Amino acid sequence: MLLLEIKWDPFHHCSVRTTLSLVRMSFRDVKAYAKSKNLTAGQAASELVRRRLRAQLRTRVVNGFHIVDLPPGSPPVSSKDVRKLTESSE
Repeated sequence: MLLLEIKWDPFHHCSVRTTLSLVRMSFRDVKAYAKSKNLTAGQAASELVRRRLRAQLRTRVVNGFHIVDLPPGSPPVSSKDVRKLTESSE
């Protein structure tokens, strides 16, 4: 577990510091994203969290399962694709 310290500045005149505990893989992802965008790790983590929390994902419930409604023209997702993604995220 790695720690990432972030300054929070909602009003541009005061800062709040917090410490996040991230698993090593997430920390590496944040650092890589930060490097690719020329950001600090804190700025990158903040941007990624904001983007994900604001993302609109349309779902519907079918027989108790949440189904994602993909936009028209999206490629189909097979069981093989899901297995591959699941294995790569572990």
